[in-house]
Amino acid sequence: MQVLAIGIGEPKHAERYCGKLAPGIDCFTNKHTDMYHRYGLQQSSWQQFLSAGIFRAAVRVLRAGFRQGKATGDVKMLPGTFVVDKNGVIQFVHYSDHAGDQPEIAKITAVAQNLAT
Repeated sequence: MQVLAIGIGEPKHAERYCGKLAPGIDCFTNKHTDMYHRYGLQQSSWQQFLSAGIFRAAVRVLRAGFRQGKATGDVKMLPGTFVVDKNGVIQFVHYSDHAGDQPEIAKITAVAQNLAT
């Protein structure tokens, strides 16, 4: 099983943060949002960008000791999480409602482990 993270930015961003934030995962960056659009991801509206959900997520990560650095890339692009099998078929998808909306890692891991067996 291979796990990849793809983000908007430059290779130096992946080098700087991937090992610290996602050890054991291969991280790639692209300055453009083409890949995001191919997978149906969109930019957030100002209502989503300023929603109560994003503020709750911000409080959660601040309490955990994380701080937002200088944003790069398209700050309005919403994230998503996909599990794609070895044949290229999407087996799991989570389209985020805001930047802090992330699926439970246990759910992603369970899907990926089922594919590996």
